[in-house]
Amino acid sequence: MPVVVVTGASAGVGRAVAARFAREGWAVGLLARGRAGLDGAAKDVEAAGGEALPIACDVADHDAVDAAAERAESDLGAIDVWVNSAMATIYSPFGDISPEEYRRATEVTYLGAVWGTMAALRRMAPRDRGTIVQVGSSLAYRAIPLQSAYCGAKFAMRAMTDSLRTELL
Repeated sequence: MPVVVVTGASAGVGRAVAARFAREGWAVGLLARGRAGLDGAAKDVEAAGGEALPIACDVADHDAVDAAAERAESDLGAIDVWVNSAMATIYSPFGDISPEEYRRATEVTYLGAVWGTMAALRRMAPRDRGTIVQVGSSLAYRAIPLQSAYCGAKFAMRAMTDSLRTELL
């Protein structure tokens, strides 16, 4: 059974992606912070025919993401696909966002993708196989008002991915 790990798996795009992989018969590692959302996503995966491994994990924590990747490989097998879908945002004028809010949105949306990419690549590179998917946004190409933290993080994720893609080529 092929293995996918999805960050931000408890809701939104991440949860939909996890269910879609499950419908195709994949084992799905589900990473998110909230236990209730994780449990719901695990039920979705199992109902769709996949094997679910819910792992409570804050993607802003590098060590936690790496430990989750290790657990996914230990419990499910070698990771074939890693999907970075976790995100956080603040709808607010730039001047009204606190430093803590800005930091959290950046750490989840940008650094979460960096830590996920590192964890996946650390396991995939020695096998010379695997796919890392960055869930992007049109806001990685065109910034809009009231979304400075999210747009900045998505621009950064796109730049990091472009740089890494070039290194791997």
